[in-house]
Amino acid sequence: MARAKRTDRTEARRRSRAAQLAEANGGVDDGDELVGTAETTSGGAARRRARTSSSPAVSGRTQEPRPARPGFLTSARSAYHAPNYREDLALLPKLLVHWSVLVSAALAVVGTAVIVGLGGTLTGAGAVDSGTSTVAYVGSLLVSLFVGPPPFGAALLIGFMLPRATYLVGLVFGVFAAICLSAIILAQPADKMGGLTGQYLLYAWVFGIIGSAFFAAGIAWYKRFLELLNPNRGRRTRRPAAKPVQGRGDVRPNRLSR
Repeated sequence: MARAKRTDRTEARRRSRAAQLAEANGGVDDGDELVGTAETTSGGAARRRARTSSSPAVSGRTQEPRPARPGFLTSARSAYHAPNYREDLALLPKLLVHWSVLVSAALAVVGTAVIVGLGGTLTGAGAVDSGTSTVAYVGSLLVSLFVGPPPFGAALLIGFMLPRATYLVGLVFGVFAAICLSAIILAQPADKMGGLTGQYLLYAWVFGIIGSAFFAAGIAWYKRFLELLNPNRGRRTRRPAAKPVQGRGDVRPNRLSR
């Protein structure tokens, strides 16, 4: 009702001004002036309704067109990125201080220190037997994941978290893990190694380094592969904008607040 009253008052003022203008000009028909005013008012209202109905802010949420979902083999091929060795080497110092690399290195050092300090022994290729205490068990778990060989836990973090050059960072971390494993191997009593110290060291420095780089690059490829298979990839929903305030002739917006 309040909107209808404001509209009637506005129309009444328009008619009064049209009548006064007709009297001032002399010879201008009031009826013609009123008809012209009504046509102008109705035409302006129609244009405002057309703009309002076509405005995306009023029509609700607008969604961008969904990109075509690639096939399995297409996603597998697109997920492979040829390495750019020059740029990767230039970015290597920054990538080595990424939190995933630093956390993996810290956990590898903690595991190595626990096993060496408790006198753990190697019972197989990389398997550690250091007793039944909780600290020894945690140290053995950290060595298995972040020292290896190969360090699967570190490769998982590096592959998923780094934006690029995962193969190169994995290779460098493989060297670091091989140093940690060498410290564990050399700390073992000679009688418990059974003359296999050289084989363990060779295993750590060959398979550990190559495996670390391979698994880090493979995890990075798998991450890109999953992103390409995601049906909601690139789909964003825009929030509806605020509805524009439509004016009503010369009615002041704050007339009722006074």
